[in-house]
Amino acid sequence: MRPRTLAFAVAAACSVCLPEPATAQTPTEQTGFAEDAFLDPVAGELFTMAFDGWGELGERVERYTARIDKRVSVALRGLRRDRVLYNSETAVRAFWERNRRPVVQLLGARARHPGRELALGASDLAWLDEVPFDAPFVPGSDQLFVGSDHGVTTFMPTENDFLLKHPLSEGADTLYRFRSGDTTTITLPDGRQFASVRLDVLPRVSSPHLISGTLWIDPASGALVRGAYGVSRRLDVARDIPEFREEVAGSIGYRLIPGFLKPLAAEMRLVAVDYSLWDFKVWLPRRVRYEGEVAMGMVKVPVEVEIAYSIESVALKDEVVAEGGARSPAGESLTEVHFETETEAMAFIAQLLSEDGEFTYQPVSGFLRAPGRRRSLWITPDDPSLLEDSPHLPPPIWENAPGFLSDSEVDEYIRLLAGIPVPRAKTALWNFSWGWGGQDLLRYNRVEGPAVGGHSVLALPGSYSLGASAHFGFADLRPKVRLDVERSTVLRRLGIGAYHELRATDLESGYLGFGNSVDAFLFGRDNGEYFGATGAELTWRPPATARQSFSFRAYAERQWAAETHTSFALFRAFDRDWEFRSNLAADEVEEAGGELRLSPWWGRDPERAEFGIEIFGRSAVWRRAGEEAREHYSQASATVTTIVPVRGRGWRRSRLAFEAAGGHTWGRAPVQRSWFLGGAGSLRGYSASTLSGLSFLRGRAEMSRTFEGFGGSLFGDAGWAGPAGEFDADDILYGIGVGLTIMDGVARIDLSQGLKGPKKGFRFELYLDHIL
Repeated sequence: MRPRTLAFAVAAACSVCLPEPATAQTPTEQTGFAEDAFLDPVAGELFTMAFDGWGELGERVERYTARIDKRVSVALRGLRRDRVLYNSETAVRAFWERNRRPVVQLLGARARHPGRELALGASDLAWLDEVPFDAPFVPGSDQLFVGSDHGVTTFMPTENDFLLKHPLSEGADTLYRFRSGDTTTITLPDGRQFASVRLDVLPRVSSPHLISGTLWIDPASGALVRGAYGVSRRLDVARDIPEFREEVAGSIGYRLIPGFLKPLAAEMRLVAVDYSLWDFKVWLPRRVRYEGEVAMGMVKVPVEVEIAYSIESVALKDEVVAEGGARSPAGESLTEVHFETETEAMAFIAQLLSEDGEFTYQPVSGFLRAPGRRRSLWITPDDPSLLEDSPHLPPPIWENAPGFLSDSEVDEYIRLLAGIPVPRAKTALWNFSWGWGGQDLLRYNRVEGPAVGGHSVLALPGSYSLGASAHFGFADLRPKVRLDVERSTVLRRLGIGAYHELRATDLESGYLGFGNSVDAFLFGRDNGEYFGATGAELTWRPPATARQSFSFRAYAERQWAAETHTSFALFRAFDRDWEFRSNLAADEVEEAGGELRLSPWWGRDPERAEFGIEIFGRSAVWRRAGEEAREHYSQASATVTTIVPVRGRGWRRSRLAFEAAGGHTWGRAPVQRSWFLGGAGSLRGYSASTLSGLSFLRGRAEMSRTFEGFGGSLFGDAGWAGPAGEFDADDILYGIGVGLTIMDGVARIDLSQGLKGPKKGFRFELYLDHIL
């Protein structure tokens, strides 16, 4: 049966199905707009055309049939790489008719996430919960927020609503300003080209309810051809949701949540919408992409969603001829079939689809994922297990595929958004946290003992912010302060800072963070080497919502030695002979230089090979305090990581990981610029800083097998550090061990044993962000 004939047969059968609930509101007529809403006359003309035609063009569509592919990825951001927690691919065929519940034919569905134990072949219908699709788009309901399952039914939400305020709705001219841009040629999938005019949407104030971006308008019809936008300000739940602020944020339970899990925030980095002109008559969606991030303090969860539409048939109102209550395309005859109930109609549709496809289908009745959520009538294969290997499924979201936006197109949209002016804040946005309520504001180490800090951030005009922080250690009785000014865009963050602070020899180590503080306070194992620094710096990093794949720092500072000032650890409290190991005797120097770190990563699929490399370089000029003679040194290191799945019977969910690293220093450098090996991050089976020197080599190999979110591993480490000219293979230290991995290395518990040297020993390690 031809797709067009099949579509009308399904539509006829759907005539007895329940009516679809009212979905969209269209803006009421508005005769005048705010005088300052348009920055140029062309912008006013474009907005007026789009405003007047918004919804009307899509309402010409009486029914359509479309192939809809959807793919989703949810990850957990780490220093090494982003770990995919959930990903899914879905393929459906949607039969939509105005004022009727849509019929959805499920062609393929696949999902992967930790703890997934329910097979698609289960006898009940609980597996349908895993299909991240609700209802197809409604023509005329909205052209900018297409693809969201909940739809947009309120165009002017209150402050208590999460919904965005639409730039083409009634009253939008009081919330946004508009300016025209260049004329752009849009190329459709079939090669045809159309001219569209750019219309920038500029929010009057920054708000989590307002978008900031660009629309492309068809000057002939006023139809939206393309859109790209982001939310103008990150949503801070405790600050921006009044109900949460009043009922939850002030509660004792919320205050007991540790600061590294605050604030709860969400940010939409990019929404891109493309439309295509169907048969030169009506604009219908072609593809949609969402990129955002949900954060609980230091826990960041990037989310990506893509939807591709392939329109198979469309019937417009003026093309439909009523025949005995059933609707059919003009000039094409259909046999009338009458049904008494919706169940009979759905059974007939399933029979038609079975005759036309490779699966045998059955209707799904009586299933709702949640009250009111499943708005569509579903038809699925008799054997749902076939869905996971369906040839209709698109590839995972990290692979380029026809019908979806390519990586280069996504980058182009992001660069475009970077040129949109940043709106002013309606009120001064000021955040303050201290102690338990802030990230890394309560810490413990052998230099400061217990230290408490405070942190404040003030949003300045444009994309600038002013940050100030301070710590006070109760053992060294020395205050530390820091002041930063930062400019943040969707492309990068540029910052200038002045500081007087305690610093670890490795800035990326996290030794002044929560994990090492707990280790030091409970067990007396402080893995850091510290020195003091007073100076100023210039930094360049990726935006906060992107993976931190590079960083540059230029600095001038005075460095000073920090001594051990405490000897208390909870589980060592009654051991009078125990004390913390001595801190590094740092050289007191004045140093100016630059640092560059690059850490690209390739691959996200846990069932395929992954590869990453980290390159670090530093070059600096220094002199000892009170001396005139200057010294120069340069350093470089490289770390290569490879993760390879193991194939073969009995090796399912098994992977091998290899990591090799090396570094060298040219010239004479202060002792605090040495390389240090020992501990979970470099050489397991040995305590921190067991080895140190101006050069180092290390490697590790690991084999792990996962079981629904948890896994076990066997590993071995080897390392050497010292002067490059004194390398001797007999000086290499080795360690082996077993580990428990949680969520693909998000958290690790290791038991390791050193095999060589006087400092070898049995060690228990609990830490975050490992390769497996």
